[in-house]
Amino acid sequence: MNSIAPTIAPISALERPTLSSQVARHLLALINRDQLRPGDTVPSEVQIGLDLKVSRGSVREAYRTLAALGILEIEGGRRPRLKAIDPQVLAQVFDYALTTAQVSVAHVIETRRAIELQTAQLAARYATPAQRQALRDLVKQMRAAGSDHVRRVACDTAIHTIIAEASGNPLNSILLAALRTPVEASSRIHFDDSRSESELVRVIDAHDAVVERICSGDAMGAVSAMSYHFDISIVHVERNGTPETAQALGT
Repeated sequence: MNSIAPTIAPISALERPTLSSQVARHLLALINRDQLRPGDTVPSEVQIGLDLKVSRGSVREAYRTLAALGILEIEGGRRPRLKAIDPQVLAQVFDYALTTAQVSVAHVIETRRAIELQTAQLAARYATPAQRQALRDLVKQMRAAGSDHVRRVACDTAIHTIIAEASGNPLNSILLAALRTPVEASSRIHFDDSRSESELVRVIDAHDAVVERICSGDAMGAVSAMSYHFDISIVHVERNGTPETAQALGT
């Protein structure tokens, strides 16, 4: 029986990768092949151009693209180096999505909620004694902040940062930092001036409950406490957010 070979449609000119994108993929493959790590140098633009027989302009464009993505560090007079992952690069993407109404504050909170439930569970299992003590100290500082809005926000951010670090998964820290930055800058949902004193106490109590469950090693209790904490945040956004935010929450 004769087999019929599959027909592959020709790639149009618009679908063909540009020279610069091919250079970028080549460099990423080289990084993988040589098992390079942040801080290691990569071949210069001149060397890559010679190796691939492409113009230096195409190589420069590829390197600038990788630098914009936070992969390469390019400084005059030095060979390019690999950078550690920078949450700010992702934060810019999320900020753009919020600014252009491709996602809402509610969407970001919902995504953060899913991630932070997991971080709380893992932190209850893996947090070090130093991390547990730091979390307890931060809750005390949050209560002592009084009307100091800036100090309360700083404590809130530090608590969630330590919990993410205590989870033992570096992706949690990266993603949460990237998601948190645009929301705090655009909506001021954490401890803002529109909350009453009783609401502030309730939110601080919610943080306290999360911390105590983590410090006691109660993984499922930490998940439940973190879930309640985010329920409070979502209710506040629903009450004070834009019509688009309310619609995203189904109100």
